Amino acid sequence: MGARKVGKYEVGRTIGEGTFAEVKFAISTETGESVAMKVLAKSTILKHKMVHQIKREISIMKIVRHPNIVRLHEE
Repeated sequence: MGARKVGKYEVGRTIGEGTFAEVKFAISTETGESVAMKVLAKSTILKHKMVHQIKREISIMKIVRHPNIVRLHEE
């Protein structure tokens, strides 16, 4: 089975799982850069009323720049 495409990324194997998300290995088709892609289930987020927390996580990740903290590439 081939890799799935999400936007400009080819998504591969799962590299981590949590209660509300999976982290997948992905490669940018434009640059060839390897990234970790966090995949959230929209239905689960809505069911557990987590929209505010997810938006806060995204806004924080947009401004944080540190070599030991994951960087947000896209929303």
